[in-house]
Amino acid sequence: MYKKIIHKHWIPFVLGAFSVILFYSTLIIWNENEPTEISRPDAVSEQADNEVELLFETVFADGISQEETRKEAIYSLQDFWYEYSNWQVVDQKKGFVHFKQELLDLSPEVKQNGYLGLSDDNRLILYTGQPEAKKIIQTYDQLERYPLTPSVQLALAEGMKVSTVAELVAIVGQGAQ
Repeated sequence: MYKKIIHKHWIPFVLGAFSVILFYSTLIIWNENEPTEISRPDAVSEQADNEVELLFETVFADGISQEETRKEAIYSLQDFWYEYSNWQVVDQKKGFVHFKQELLDLSPEVKQNGYLGLSDDNRLILYTGQPEAKKIIQTYDQLERYPLTPSVQLALAEGMKVSTVAELVAIVGQGAQ
C-alpha cells in the first residue's frame, strides 16, 4: 500500500525535499559572506561582550598571596586558554575569570627583607622587617618539638636573613631532624 502512495506522489515529495535543501543552502551561502563580529578586531574592541575581567592570584611558598586584576579583549578562545594554560581556573563567570598559580619561590617582599627568628614561646617564625618591628608572615609550630643546635638558636634569636626557598628549607629542615 505504501509503495503505491509513494509511487503516485514521488514528484511532489522530491520537489518539496529539493526546495527545503535549496532554501537552507541559500541561507548558508548568504551568511558565509558576512563578516562575523569575532573576525573583525575593531568590532571586538567596540563590543563589551568580548572583554573579560581577569583576576590573577599568585601564592608563594612563604604563604603570601598577591592579586592582580586587568581587563582583556578576547579575539580567540583557543588562543586565550592557551596563553593561560599554566594557571589554574578557580572561578569563571560571564565576563570574569579568576586564575590561581602556586609558586615554589619566596615572595618579593620576603626575598628583599625576610628573616627567620624565634618567637617568645620558641617557635620558628618567618617575618619581614627589622627584628624589632617584626611583621610575621608564617609560624612553624611543628618545630617546637625538635631541638635546634645552640648556634642556630643564637642566630635565630638575632634574626637570620632569608632570600631563597633553599635557605628556608635548610633551616626549617634542620629543626625537623
